[in-house]
Amino acid sequence: GGIVFYVEPCGTKGLVAAAEDQSTGVRWYAGTHGNTQAKGDGPYAGKANTSIIIAAQVSIGDDGDTYAARICNELQITQDGVTYGDWYLPSIAELELMYNNIGQGSTLGNIGAFADDLYWSSSEFFAFFAWVFAFVNGGATSSLDRNLTLRVRAVRAF
Repeated sequence: GGIVFYVEPCGTKGLVAAAEDQSTGVRWYAGTHGNTQAKGDGPYAGKANTSIIIAAQVSIGDDGDTYAARICNELQITQDGVTYGDWYLPSIAELELMYNNIGQGSTLGNIGAFADDLYWSSSEFFAFFAWVFAFVNGGATSSLDRNLTLRVRAVRAF
């Protein structure tokens, strides 16, 4: 359902990135600032973060417009007759793995076709900011205001 960018040493599980961006500009939050507690980082942390973000945004205040975690959570990709619907917004560490293994930092070249731009992670910094990963300049990370519109690339575990 996408491009494998990380495989565990056992060789039987890992992470897949969607083959293209799900958005070229969407906000991180659902319209109301507040702590979501989506603080997980590392491989596979984005899945829990995405669930936490969606649940928290419902309770904090969801204005009905789309946002990064919702786009990933609702994504359905069908490939070779199989539909994959378990996508999520990656953690900052998962974005770094994408950059290094299938992005601009990869020895294979940018086979993930990532834009030279900023991508949202699911890792919250605090109530008004979330971590972003810059595919434009060697993968620098920073935190930005969650109302900015940035790129989104979904991932899933296998």
